[in-house]
Amino acid sequence: MRHRLLICIFFVAAFIITLMTGCTERVETKQVLQTQDTTYTQQAAMKVYDYDPVRALEIVDSAVIVGNLSEVRADCLRLRIYSWTLMGQTLDSLFQGPDGVRFDSARVIGERLLVHDSLKANIGMRQNVLEVLVYVARQQQDTARWLRHSQELVEVCHQQGDDAEPEALRTEAEVGAVLCAMGQRERGMARLDSVIAILDSREHRQFNWLDATVIALKRKISVLENEEKYIETVPLARRIIDRLDDYERHPQDYHDGTYREPADSTERADYIHFYRTQMQGRLTAAYAALGEQGSMEDIYEQIEQSVRDVTAREHIARYHALEQQMHRQEAESRSRMMTFVANASVSGLLVILIFAAYIYFQNRRIRQKNQLLIRQMNQLLGVEPAPSPEPSMAVSAAEADDTAALFRTIDQCIRSERLYANAYIQRQDICDRFNLRREVLNQLLATHADGQSFPNYINGIRLSEACRLLKNEPEKTVVAIADEVGLSPRYLRRLFVEQYGVTPTEYRTGLSDS
Repeated sequence: MRHRLLICIFFVAAFIITLMTGCTERVETKQVLQTQDTTYTQQAAMKVYDYDPVRALEIVDSAVIVGNLSEVRADCLRLRIYSWTLMGQTLDSLFQGPDGVRFDSARVIGERLLVHDSLKANIGMRQNVLEVLVYVARQQQDTARWLRHSQELVEVCHQQGDDAEPEALRTEAEVGAVLCAMGQRERGMARLDSVIAILDSREHRQFNWLDATVIALKRKISVLENEEKYIETVPLARRIIDRLDDYERHPQDYHDGTYREPADSTERADYIHFYRTQMQGRLTAAYAALGEQGSMEDIYEQIEQSVRDVTAREHIARYHALEQQMHRQEAESRSRMMTFVANASVSGLLVILIFAAYIYFQNRRIRQKNQLLIRQMNQLLGVEPAPSPEPSMAVSAAEADDTAALFRTIDQCIRSERLYANAYIQRQDICDRFNLRREVLNQLLATHADGQSFPNYINGIRLSEACRLLKNEPEKTVVAIADEVGLSPRYLRRLFVEQYGVTPTEYRTGLSDS
């Protein structure tokens, strides 16, 4: 009978191992597909925001729900999507408003971020938000906000020291342009000329300084075009094209590692093409206005060559996209095949398990009949059966004391070492820490934690710690407290409402009122 029981255990173990293997293969295949598909992360949103802003916003909202992004970081991404997307009309249509209505949403989000505590302490994030607000104000021709945000951005750049000098000069040029737009031409042109002179004095090739020079010259060209002084725009546009040509010939000489620098050759080519095409268009307009038809035809030829280059890159990008789609379809086919094999294996093992269980219970039934027959024979022969040993109550009481002590040790460790602060803590982590089987930990929770499941037990500790922090540390925000106890702000709020009927903020307010 013992051999048969071992056979049954072997079949059960084989079934579990095969089932786990099939699940693992499905998970691995799913992970392969997810690396090619969209996941709820900041990187995923930024990959698609240019051509699918609606999907990018959905990814950001989902990332907040699953805890991958905080609300502040999500607002920073929404600000960028609303303001810098190439598919602006798509977002405008969502608001059922005129062209550019998305900029109103970007402005509201940006100004809300500026007064947030986390941005007051983070100069880098504050700079990013101000750059977007300056761009939005310029697009909306809101000169008051354009000037105010530009001046704030200059101050933030100066706070970061010499490394941010190109950023400061770039924004100084912005201030000069907005002063001209407000009718203060003399002050504005003086500011622009001063910035351009400082940038021209730089002898070393660095991309950040090159970009600042391009922006400053472009701002001055825009001012001169508004004044129809085309003859003055020609040398400025040619200076930009010359700088871009030099950058195209010697890209390594301009490498400085700043965040503005294009990441690879494709982005570098797009950067050069973007500004070169703009300047060629400005030159075309200037020559047309000045009546120089011959020069205009040369510029047209250069523009057509640039368009051909961009078209070739688009064909290559489309080929890579189709190639990735084929790889994804192949992965999906492999996944379906593995799922079919796994299901067939599980079905076969399930049949074997049922058969093994039938054999086991049949043997058990026969064994019970044999034991009854032996007892009847002993009674006929007058043989007394050996008494079965009684369990010791003292041992049971000692074991109960040991389990209570073990649970107290585990509970104190979780609290004192703040293991609950790990948002991804699992039951197995505690089992590994104390060398316990999962069944033992489950029994401890059932006996000494009112039968709570492990997640409910951990969340209970987190809630009590959150209450303590809300009461004793009023300077901490709810977001910071949620992060400190291992929860997302949204989940902490939900647990508070379920447990206490109020939100964390209402709980803190109630403490202060009392």
